[in-house]
Amino acid sequence: MKITDEIRISDNGFVFNSKTGDSFNINPTGLELTKLIALDSDFDDIKEIFLEKYDLDDLTFENDFYEFCALLKHNQITVQEDPLDFK
Repeated sequence: MKITDEIRISDNGFVFNSKTGDSFNINPTGLELTKLIALDSDFDDIKEIFLEKYDLDDLTFENDFYEFCALLKHNQITVQEDPLDFK
């Protein structure tokens, strides 16, 4: 999974898609996750970071991660060659 070239993300969580003209605001946690995805961070590394930083369990993180990734994909912020591959 990678952030498309048309996406611009500000440090305050404003996301702009120059291809579609759509814009979004994401909260600080979503911004942190999006930045890690943009850096091509491995799923296991992202999971480790979030489990150490926030008070949540594995299942909660995985559910929230996959739901957030589905929203990113739906809004054309990310692309995936394999829809089941969230790396």
